[in-house]
Amino acid sequence: MKNFWKGLLSYLFVALVVVASSVILSGATNTKLLNYISPLYETLYRINENYYEINKVNFDDLIDSAIDGMVKGLGDDFSYYYPAKQMTEQQIEMEGQYGGLGIEVTYDNENRAVKIISPMYGTPAWRVGLQAGDLIIGIDDQPVSEMEYEVKVVREIIQIIPVKSGTTMYNGKKIGYILLTKFNEPVPAELQKALRKLYDQKIDALLLDLRNNPGGLLDVAIQVSNYFLDAGKIIVSVKDRNGKITDRYISQGNNYPKVPMAVLVNNGSASASEIVAAALKENGRAILVGQKTFGKGSVQRGFPLSNGGTVFLTIAHYLTPAGKDIHKVGIQPNITVEEATSTSRKVDAKVYTLTEIEVDVNDPVIKTAIESIFKNTGK
Repeated sequence: MKNFWKGLLSYLFVALVVVASSVILSGATNTKLLNYISPLYETLYRINENYYEINKVNFDDLIDSAIDGMVKGLGDDFSYYYPAKQMTEQQIEMEGQYGGLGIEVTYDNENRAVKIISPMYGTPAWRVGLQAGDLIIGIDDQPVSEMEYEVKVVREIIQIIPVKSGTTMYNGKKIGYILLTKFNEPVPAELQKALRKLYDQKIDALLLDLRNNPGGLLDVAIQVSNYFLDAGKIIVSVKDRNGKITDRYISQGNNYPKVPMAVLVNNGSASASEIVAAALKENGRAILVGQKTFGKGSVQRGFPLSNGGTVFLTIAHYLTPAGKDIHKVGIQPNITVEEATSTSRKVDAKVYTLTEIEVDVNDPVIKTAIESIFKNTGK
């Protein structure tokens, strides 16, 4: 067995050298990368040769931990590593269903805790009242010195219905309302259906609710923006690490009526939500109502690894149509409205399958948005 491991580790060392060499030859100019790999091999070798409980060692897990630690060492909350088993769940989430708590999170290096970007509407995390900015500092009854409150969240399979719509009346005017909870693959088609349904009802104004929407796919954000902007308007630009604009996305336009519009945001509106919010605000298509957004303006790219995992690295930043970098800054709404204090929310099980939603006219953000729309239009 010992000779087997020696052979395996020797093979691993050769493989690492070959991989590193191929990276260098393919464009990397830092030839010191090979030297950085040596301590990794040496550590694996010493674990195999000298560690007391070698029978409990899973070398695949060790490599996953090493890669994860390396990426965390960058100090970038939005660069991360997914082992092979997590990549499957990530893909399912983008397609519209996954098993989990219903929260989008990032690692907070400063507080050494998991930080909630936003809870997804109708999910277990949403129902117990978790909010954007909450820190997860303890799990499974592990001692936590500064925990201020405790909530119980049950993991379950979540069928994401990302687009919900409804209508309400205000002073004889019909208001269309769309709640968009995620920018995943089903959104463009579902949003088109919702818009057609609302416009067929001759709505006089439209609310797009992006509160607690953690974002998702860039191309979906582009398509969503197209549904509201005239052709030729800048949606978003991408700036690389050298300050060069590598991509600029321009609206293709649409055939929908141009009714007055407001976008609802809060500090759980992140990433793709901020792309859409900034595009509509800065192009004069809608007013923003609510709270300052999260401030995720970084672009991640996934690099598949030979072990089946994927490392996601920040490779660029988004710029708004006005050329603003909102990363760690966020977007200020036109009208700031504080939300009601969150409490545990009760949601009927049908919320997972229904595409219609009742508009809560007592919600201070919704109420202010409606009043502001007609105040600005003079109607």
